Amino acid sequence: MKKVVLLTLIALSFVGCNPNKESSKRTSGNGGRVATISGTTNGAFTQSYCGNNLSSVGTIYDQSSSYNFEARVKGLLSATIDPSEVGTISAGANDQTGVRFQGTFKIESNGTVNLQQTKILIKVYDSYVVQSATDGSNQYQPIPIEFSSAAAGQFNMQTGSGYVVFRDEYGEVRFDGNLSGDYLTGQVSFINTTNVTGGAAAQGVLGQFYIARCGIIK
Repeated sequence: MKKVVLLTLIALSFVGCNPNKESSKRTSGNGGRVATISGTTNGAFTQSYCGNNLSSVGTIYDQSSSYNFEARVKGLLSATIDPSEVGTISAGANDQTGVRFQGTFKIESNGTVNLQQTKILIKVYDSYVVQSATDGSNQYQPIPIEFSSAAAGQFNMQTGSGYVVFRDEYGEVRFDGNLSGDYLTGQVSFINTTNVTGGAAAQGVLGQFYIARCGIIK
């Protein structure tokens, strides 16, 4: 398992990842807290910088409610992992725990999103990941949700606003954003179709997001 560097988002360092052939990868429900991604051994970030030395790794956060954000993240994860096995998660954009993502939004000149060339990797860094990195055990790895293609998407090239939807058998994750200056910013929402604990499937707004425009728009 990969050791997490306990720094802010800009200073995070990650190893490269292997390409995958399936449309999505989510953590397995029968693997417990240390679940691996079905079909691959490691979904990892590739740290790089672009433009004005901006990071290619984005963040999902909530500047208004820390507790509700943690509950919503656990709701998203409940499609494949018991929320009781997930530690605390900060709503801050640059804290040690939190939700990070990296990917490619391939947008054609007319604003149409090229679905096959659009992908996303979301990783949840909870308190168990931070603690296991601190004590050197590296027992826990970030919890990943990975899609190697999109289900829908469109951008208005005049206003910069648009959306991208990722979908699999567990539900969907949607990014609604706006291109402004050096960044793509907006809101992330989700609709689960399953619940690993047997309850009602979770859905709702996950939080806000931002990422360097040059790091994700291709």
